[in-house]
Amino acid sequence: MARTDPALYLPISEQALSRVLNEAHSLATTLTGLKVPELAALMLLQALPKIVRHGSVFAERILMEAISASQAKVERDGATALVDEAIESLDRAKIRAGHGLLADLGICLLSDEQIGQQHYLMDDGAWDSGSRDRYHARDHEARQQILLPSGAMSFLTREQTRIYREISAQSDDHIHVQGYAGTGKSYLIKSLLGTLSGARVLVLAERQTQLQALLAGVANLPHVYPRRFDVLAREMVPADLTDPTNLRMSQPYSAAAPIPDELVIRHLGIRASGTLLERDLVAIVRRTVARFCASSDAEIDDVHIPIRNLPSLEPTERQLVLHYATELWKAIVLPTSRDFAPPIRREHRIKWAALRGWRIPARYTHVLIDECHDLKKPMLQILDSSPQAVISLGDEYQNLQGFPQRRTHVVRQRAVTSSVRSGRLLEAVVNPIIVAHPGATKDRFVGNPLQRTEIAYYDRPRIPEHPAAILVSDTWGLFEWAQRLAAENLDVELLSNEKQLHMFVSDCIELRRNGVRPRHGEIFRYGSWQALAENNQKSPGFQRIDRMLQRGYDLKDWARTADRFVAQGKFALGLIEDVRNREFPGVMLVPELVDGVWDARKEDYAAASAALYVAVTRAQHRLIVPERLRHWLEEISGRDRASRPQLSFGR
Repeated sequence: MARTDPALYLPISEQALSRVLNEAHSLATTLTGLKVPELAALMLLQALPKIVRHGSVFAERILMEAISASQAKVERDGATALVDEAIESLDRAKIRAGHGLLADLGICLLSDEQIGQQHYLMDDGAWDSGSRDRYHARDHEARQQILLPSGAMSFLTREQTRIYREISAQSDDHIHVQGYAGTGKSYLIKSLLGTLSGARVLVLAERQTQLQALLAGVANLPHVYPRRFDVLAREMVPADLTDPTNLRMSQPYSAAAPIPDELVIRHLGIRASGTLLERDLVAIVRRTVARFCASSDAEIDDVHIPIRNLPSLEPTERQLVLHYATELWKAIVLPTSRDFAPPIRREHRIKWAALRGWRIPARYTHVLIDECHDLKKPMLQILDSSPQAVISLGDEYQNLQGFPQRRTHVVRQRAVTSSVRSGRLLEAVVNPIIVAHPGATKDRFVGNPLQRTEIAYYDRPRIPEHPAAILVSDTWGLFEWAQRLAAENLDVELLSNEKQLHMFVSDCIELRRNGVRPRHGEIFRYGSWQALAENNQKSPGFQRIDRMLQRGYDLKDWARTADRFVAQGKFALGLIEDVRNREFPGVMLVPELVDGVWDARKEDYAAASAALYVAVTRAQHRLIVPERLRHWLEEISGRDRASRPQLSFGR
């Protein structure tokens, strides 16, 4: 967890400081009425750029001397003389610069209420150096203290404490917590597992890696039962194993490898139709079944046929796809032939459990689930039909499909909006994205005043001077930036699937040079490079790759690039979808990520802005973004935040 206890509390509020820095009013107007400690705080802020290297202890000494000198001035010449002197000596630009250094020194501002109470002064009006410890103590009284797995004690934030205490008091009720990125949801979950020690808590996640990260340090608690969704589905199988489907669903995984296309074609009797080859139809059929398994529908229907990036299907072709997909689903659930037994995957088990109305076993008293924004409808159906109290946490703005599925139970809705990870400057980036996104939650994202996060804008993309994670929007971006980094002899940690990237690059080279039909899922449907180019004519990333291949780039060149991939490197590279559970000291966004929002069609806007939200909130200390993002943020910020934005730049 990042630092939460300030090294110094400065006796001026954000509201008072904002009034002082407001250029619409004169300094004389804004300084009149400020108390001696507030004027001294302004003097310290103005001096901070020169003394920052000496640390917070030295800064407190300067504050103490400024208060003492100001009190003496008032006693000698009166309050008006002190204000006149402040008007002459203070400079807004210098104060603003000092304000930007507060996080570096661990200095926080007090609230207006605390300013009025003046508990930071002794009876004679001098600065009380013991006030910091008293503020710490009062703050800690309002925050829950917890025992960490290491044996050390720590404190939750005020927002985390509110959620913690509410769940502790009403642990048998459903609750959903909408928590913005970096607000410590995983930390809160680990804390909740302690307060639920008298329960039997089922902790759910889609992947084992998610469970491992979520339960790091607390996985051995005797009352905690971590399960992947599909493992839980096996536990829900009815005891009657004379039913052949129940028996199949209770078995461990079958073969990990997918069933070959040729076997699917032969068994289902698939034939080419129109412009679609047999292999094209198999891919569409597989994706139709996958979409059905992510839905709440009881039967495969037209709505499950994927239409994005696919050739238009004739009515007869659509009927063929539905027929083949239904037959494939039947074979997955219960094969009728040893020669054709498609492997049953986790999504198949979960879908079948939802279709059959299976419930979570009663031996579990509570269900706790993180990343609820990624839950598919079948899993929600299972949760809603089960008797346990469900505690879910998520962030609707991290759903890269645009709109997360929502729990149908009547549940308490709570929000955690204050970041522990990122500093206050990130608010100017994140809040306009929240305003622009058509999501329901519109609470303001609040940065950590004790954390410094710089925002740097660029006109032309280049490799950052300092180590950073470079985030891209698509596989073209992975290809291009891997090559850029390798060309500078830089090692890179690839955050996305290396095997899939290698297949993509190889397929591109073979398609362009030799006309070999691709295997990769993003480009398999293109029979020629010309067809691929026509579909990507508006993609700058594709255009750059095309020019590179035209100059003779081949598999040997790619092999040299791939040799630069390392387990850990100063630079990292990845797709947005592969970094949602990560954070990095520095993050750079490539231009296409911003263009994705700028050029998005209305129906794609939620997904595009969610990708942007995820990308910017990965940064801890430094965010590097295109200059055009600044213009977009200014446009959004200028709109009425109470209404949903009208996208004048959409198609």
